[in-house]
Amino acid sequence: MKYWVIVLMFIVGCANNQQGVQKSQYPDWIFNVPSSNGICYVGSSLPHIRGKPYQRALAISRAIEGIARQKNVSVNVDVEHLMYGSSNSANSKMMVYSVQTTKGQTVSAKIKEIWLDPYKEELFVLMCEE
Repeated sequence: MKYWVIVLMFIVGCANNQQGVQKSQYPDWIFNVPSSNGICYVGSSLPHIRGKPYQRALAISRAIEGIARQKNVSVNVDVEHLMYGSSNSANSKMMVYSVQTTKGQTVSAKIKEIWLDPYKEELFVLMCEE
């Protein structure tokens, strides 16, 4: 019984230590978005089923939407979820459309930083208005 308690304490101690290492490795700009570059926003995306290009596009889209909201620009996001199947299998497909609508305003932003979390493979993109 003492053996299992010691093993359990060791596992919990290692798990807590690993989480601390992960958090300390995040770039500062993820949690403290710089304001000296104008309006900035950090968009992120976990791994995408269709690969890295879609993951990157989603993170960029989220960053642009964040900048647009800060400029009081109307942002509409529509989600379409399709399910289809037969008696043997079922498939599901989700499509997300993001449309930024403006009244004489332009939302133009540039990528300043990109970082990929090596543990969760979450992609972070810092974008700032030009």
